[in-house]
Order: sequence, then structure tokens, then C-alpha cells
Amino acid sequence: MSERGNCFIIFLAAFVGYFVSGGTELLKGLLVSVSAALIAAGGNVINDYFDKHIDLINKPWRPLLSGRISESTAYFASIFLFTVGITIGFMFSLINGLAAVLASCLLYMYSHSWKKEGILGNLIIGFLSSMSILYGGFAGVNPFNTYLLSLYAFLIIFGREILKGIEDIEGDKKAGVKTLAVIRGPSFALKVATVILLAVVLLSSLSLLAKFEPLIVLLVVAGVDLPIIVSLLYVYKDPIRRAWRTTRLLKFPLLFGLLSFLLIYSF
Repeated sequence: MSERGNCFIIFLAAFVGYFVSGGTELLKGLLVSVSAALIAAGGNVINDYFDKHIDLINKPWRPLLSGRISESTAYFASIFLFTVGITIGFMFSLINGLAAVLASCLLYMYSHSWKKEGILGNLIIGFLSSMSILYGGFAGVNPFNTYLLSLYAFLIIFGREILKGIEDIEGDKKAGVKTLAVIRGPSFALKVATVILLAVVLLSSLSLLAKFEPLIVLLVVAGVDLPIIVSLLYVYKDPIRRAWRTTRLLKFPLLFGLLSFLLIYSF
């Protein structure tokens, strides 16, 4: 999936968070989700802006490097997206607005410098992914209902980000990015990611305890657990060459996990 795919998942995460927390107004759910997606889009753009030197090695097809978008346009577009997302957040509540400001600042600082700290950057992206669910929940009735789902999202994105360090290892080495793959090697990074992702499999099974319905079982087992296990088996055969495809496949367990939680709280 591309950046548009990332923004769609953030949109869906906020949307699910809103309804899981007891929200019932469709328009409100859509607006808070648009706000989250706009901030995510701003984060994608500013990340491309600050990552030009790394992407020149890892991903030379990016819009900035290909000349399709100028550097100044990209920078101001990201600020505009952050601003609109934050403004919509404050329309809902003070906590939504402050959460939007926090997310925007973290995304900016992550791209500007914190990404180079490796594991810290991985934790920030995992936190922001879980925060998108809480963000929707803050606009609902009972945000506490979103905590388990937020933990699930944090773990899968945290594990995925560690694998991305294997995918980008050559560019990261030259740019001085201190990922686990760079500092301790791809094998160690893969082992850490495996422990985290297998914890997701265990956690996803807890959703079945809440409601043991055939459709939910299918979504959890076939949509969450199986893709994670298959992805790990696939990447172990050649971590550096297969990490790129694996990190893309790992977006699907997040998507199906969100759908399973939405069904649990809908019926």
C-alpha cells in the first residue's frame, strides 16, 4: 500500500475508535476520521521532505526526487494539512484538539530528527498509530473501550517499523539512522519484531473471548493471525530482500483487526 493506503488505515482507525467508544453520529465519525487522515497525510509529506537523502538510496521514485513536487510545495503542503486537521480536532473537543497538536508535533519532530534515533522513532510511530484510535474514541462516549484495540495497533505497527529498519538498512547506515537492524544487525531486529508480532496474535485472540461469532472468528484467524504468521515465515528466509514485501503485507492484519473490533461492538 502507498501513502494513500496509510491515510486510509488511519481514517479507518479513527472511525472504528469513534464507534467502539459508543459514538453514533455518522457525520461526526467521518469528520473526526478526516481530521486524523489529514494529519497523517501531513506526516507523510513532511517525512518525504526530510528523507530526501535517504530515499535517494532506498526509494528514488518518490515524488520529490522525481521532480513531480518541489521542496517548498511539499513543506507548506504538510503545514497546511496539519493545520486543517488540528482545526477540525478543536471543533470536537479540547482533548481532540490537543491530541491533534501533539500528533502533528510528533510527526514533524520524528521526520526532522527523532527518526534517526531508531527504536525511539519506532515507538513514536507505534504510539501515533494507537493514538489514531484513541483520537476517534475521544470524540465518542467512552474512550476506555478503545484501549485494548489501541494496544493491538501499537504492537503491530511497532513490530512493522522494526522490520522496515531491515528494509531500509543500506540507506539508514549512510544517513546515520540508529535502527535495530543497523546497530545489532538484521537477524536481531527480526527476532525482536517476531516477539512483538506474535504478541499481536495472542492479543487478537482475546477479541474472540468478547464475542465468539463465526464472522469475527474468520476475520481474526484468517485476517489477523494467519497473515502475521505467514509474513514471518516468509521474511525469515531472506530478511533483507523480503522485508519490503513483508511490511506491506502486515498492513492487512491491522485492517482486519479494526474490522473485527468494529463488529464486536456493533452486534
